[in-house]
Amino acid sequence: MRKLLLLTLALLLPACENGDENIINGYMEGEYVYIAPSASGVLEEIFIVKGQEIKVGGKLFSIDSKTLQADIDSAKFNLDKAYSNYANLTKGKRPEEILIILKQKDQAEAVLTNAKQEFDRAGKLLEEKYVSKAEYDAKKSVYDQAKGHIDELSANLKTAMLGARDDEIKMAQTEIGMAKQSLIKAQKRFDDSHPASRVNGKIEDVYYRLGEFVTSGSPVVNILPPENIKARFFVSQKLFPKLKLGEKVYINCDGCEAPTRATITFVSSQTEFTPPVIYSVESRGKLVFMIEAAPDKYNSSLHPGLPINIKLE
Repeated sequence: MRKLLLLTLALLLPACENGDENIINGYMEGEYVYIAPSASGVLEEIFIVKGQEIKVGGKLFSIDSKTLQADIDSAKFNLDKAYSNYANLTKGKRPEEILIILKQKDQAEAVLTNAKQEFDRAGKLLEEKYVSKAEYDAKKSVYDQAKGHIDELSANLKTAMLGARDDEIKMAQTEIGMAKQSLIKAQKRFDDSHPASRVNGKIEDVYYRLGEFVTSGSPVVNILPPENIKARFFVSQKLFPKLKLGEKVYINCDGCEAPTRATITFVSSQTEFTPPVIYSVESRGKLVFMIEAAPDKYNSSLHPGLPINIKLE
């Protein structure tokens, strides 16, 4: 429907030549990011509104997840059971002491995972200049400390397990590993029902309202990152040899204060008949090539669907 609207609006455009073969008509296009839950449920919270700007990590919505929470509780129970079995088979220190070390190590692994995620995110935000170098260094310090704690607990566990029965211990370790993976999967499904944005952009639409049932994989919101806005236009066989990937063009529109420089990012390898979006008496029936160009710098005036003029450099 959106593409049809773009074509309908563009029918009002004049011929692509405009009296100057280096000026071509086209329109702006956007590639949207659609966010959907991986599990079905009732939409219980919405943290955003249509038209809002969103940053990486910003909360979007949450799906009623009582069943998913029950899966997490069950997975935790199975993991504790596997730990107890492991401790019971372990010689050396008392089973209760082994269990304490194992739980401490499990908690430390969770802390390490979180610290790594925060450290990786800080690295990306540092590149985009959203955080300072000091904040980045602080995240790195926390990550390094978490790794050191894991090494310490692993050494303590190895010492505590001296003299254990190898075959039974290995089987118990396998059971712990399987229980951990089940818990990770359950937690992942729960987290997916409470998604956060992974891109910066604008909330273009919200498809559901509070209390509505959302099926698995159905988009609840869509986001338009500024880097996903591009110009699309069609050129004749005569102009096609002049345009190559990486070359520059200029985007202009009615009301634009100044042309926006853009880089050609896509050049169609096949011809097609002139689409209605640029038809005219002179160009009707000609074969053309589709070209796409991304603005070198974000321009808030260039919205998807906007009719534009492309001037070749």
